[in-house]
Amino acid sequence: MDNLPKIPWYHVDHLIAEGGTAKVYWGIDLRSGFPVAIKELKIRHFKNPVIRQKFKDTEAQMYLYMQHPNIPKLVDFIDLKETEQLFIVMEFIEGRSLESYIYQEIGLIPEHKALPMFLEILDTVAYIHKKGYLHLDIKSNNVMIQPNGRLKLIDLGIASRMTGASASTGFGTPAYMPPEQTEMGKLGAYTDIFALGIMLFEMLTGRLPFTSDNPNSRQNLAEIRQKIKFEPTPKMGQFYPPITSELQIIVDRALAKNPMQRYQSCEEFTNHTKGYMRRKKH
Repeated sequence: MDNLPKIPWYHVDHLIAEGGTAKVYWGIDLRSGFPVAIKELKIRHFKNPVIRQKFKDTEAQMYLYMQHPNIPKLVDFIDLKETEQLFIVMEFIEGRSLESYIYQEIGLIPEHKALPMFLEILDTVAYIHKKGYLHLDIKSNNVMIQPNGRLKLIDLGIASRMTGASASTGFGTPAYMPPEQTEMGKLGAYTDIFALGIMLFEMLTGRLPFTSDNPNSRQNLAEIRQKIKFEPTPKMGQFYPPITSELQIIVDRALAKNPMQRYQSCEEFTNHTKGYMRRKKH
């Protein structure tokens, strides 16, 4: 492809993903021979100081300082001022997304398998929070399952420092966003907790709790937001009867409309989940 970027020391092979502000390519580090994921800030955003600074000073720095086995490692950061291009080069994560695993392979994930996987994700988000950041775009498509079964939490593109974070910081994915994230409210660990609750519901039932079939994209979005704000969390047992009422209580708390009624930390969420797992064994 003629429109693939030219980057010193890297061979860019093909596009693997594209979002609102960036493109991600599969490439090869010509020095090591290892595959890499190369994230390019779209050129039209290069002159936007807010987006450029977030890409360079927040996302790239986070990958640099986040030393956790479930977060991709930063390989390089490239600033080509002459062509107005910025690139974040990360280790390439082989595998498939949790979203793909749920909807294209397995359907719902049995509880005995889903909960240990979920605890691994919780541990990763707890680490990000301890570093003083919010992820703000936790979803099944941002969790990669590697061939060895280990998980990686990817895409820190709209992550924000926890101090003073507000909904203006980033957009997120509507089906995973709590009311305070769609209404310019104050964000906190409880914001990521809500998205984690959505993901746990999705893993256990094979579907999202709040959806819309409206073909109009704007109305579809509005309906999802209304359901998240006003409708109670559906009972998971209607989709998979073996799910217990105690596990429903755990998910309900994570998805409370009032942020103060949710788990206030990943550690609290983890302890309740592990407690349930211990009781279930006996």
